[in-house]
Formats: sequence, structure tokens, C-alpha cells
Amino acid sequence: MTFVLLYFRMKTKYTLVSASTSAIGEAIVSKLSPLGNIILHGRNQEELERIARSINSSKTLIWNFDLLNVEEIGNNLTSFLNKNEIIIEQFVHCAGTIKILPVKHFRLDFAREIFNVNFFSALEIIKVLLLKVNEKGLSNIVYISAMFSKFGDKGNSVYAASKGAIDSFVKSLAVELAPKVRVNSVLPGGLRTRMTNHLFEDTEYMEKYHNKYLLGEGIPDDIASMVRFLLSNESKWITGQNYMVDGGCSIHL
Repeated sequence: MTFVLLYFRMKTKYTLVSASTSAIGEAIVSKLSPLGNIILHGRNQEELERIARSINSSKTLIWNFDLLNVEEIGNNLTSFLNKNEIIIEQFVHCAGTIKILPVKHFRLDFAREIFNVNFFSALEIIKVLLLKVNEKGLSNIVYISAMFSKFGDKGNSVYAASKGAIDSFVKSLAVELAPKVRVNSVLPGGLRTRMTNHLFEDTEYMEKYHNKYLLGEGIPDDIASMVRFLLSNESKWITGQNYMVDGGCSIHL
């Protein structure tokens, strides 16, 4: 009798963080990197390499890709997974773009860009992660949405609509993928980041800010802590939820 020994190579599991070079994305990567392997996603190779050097992860990969090219996401991500022989177990979607304009000045190409990056790119990524190429390894999804998805804000109608799409998507997707995959979203309030720091230096803005935000200023690390919780086993009985992390601002909006 002849015995044939089959060798199966165990693929390494990773967490994918889209837009890792954003303020919130980098904070999330910093929180998660001590816990496991990270895929840094972004468009700026130099920034991705800088973050890769700064984190303490046993293994870090870089996926340099522009999510505006939604039609190419499926093929590109599939090739990335095959080339590196890995499984993506957790996915955090931080990618987002915004154009603040009243609706009367909005253009269809602006709206398409916002929805492509904020919503459709995440949909295309998830499609790949649920296919055989990812070996049914996906177990957790967290979206970074926005407080504007629940409360109105002048000039942010289309942006808010894209984030509202995410929050609605979370609820139905959680039903569709349970019990194997948990799906939740985090809705940040106004944070001090590189993009918003000029606002936080404005006295008039900060006076209004402190009147609304009961717990004072928020920083990206506050959002990252919530993401880490939702990805952990501590939240194993939570799915389909939209969580406000806003320093109490939404209480009286």
C-alpha cells in the first residue's frame, strides 16, 4: 500500500485597514498592530512605508491602490491575495472622501467619486473577501461612517448620503453573513486631525465646539479604541450596529 503525504501550507491571517495613511486609519493601525498582522492600504507609497516602519507588527504588507478605480478592485485584490498567499480575516474600511458644497452646485462626477470611495469600494472589497480566494476566512467587518449620516449638516448632503448607505448596508449585511461574520460601523464626531487642525485653532469654532461636545476634544485614537473593541472577542455578541463615538455631541443635536 502506498501512502501519499499531502502538504498543506497554512496561510497567514491578516487585518486589512483601508486608507491606513489617514489620521483615523493610522491610529487604528497603531492600535491593532501589536495584536497581529496588518495590511496597510493607501495611495501614497512613501506614507505607507513610513507607517510600516513605525508599527510593531509581526508582519506587515502594503496594498498600494486607488479605490477610485472601483472596477479594478476585484482583480487587483484577488491578485494581491494570491501573490502573498494570505487570508484577510478582518476588514476595517476607513477610506473616505468629501466635497462640501450645497446641492445646487453639486455635479454628478463629484457624487460618483464620493460614493465610489466611501461605499462602492467597500462593497467590492467584501465581495472578494467572501470568495474562495480568501478561503472563507473573513470574520469581522468594521466601517468608519460619520455622525453626519444621522444628523444634517449644511453642504454635506451627498457625503452624508454615502455614509448613510454604509450604515444601512451594515444592518442587512450583518443578517446576510451571520453567524460567521460580524458587521458594525463607527460614527465619529468632530475630531482633531491633520485635515481639521486649522479649525481647532480657531477661537470662534472652538467656542461652539465645546458647547456641543460634552467630553471635550476628540482624537483619532478615540475611534481606534472602539474599532479594536469591535474586532475583539469582547464584542462577540455584537453585530449590525451603528455606534456613535462623539463625545456626547449627538445627545442634544
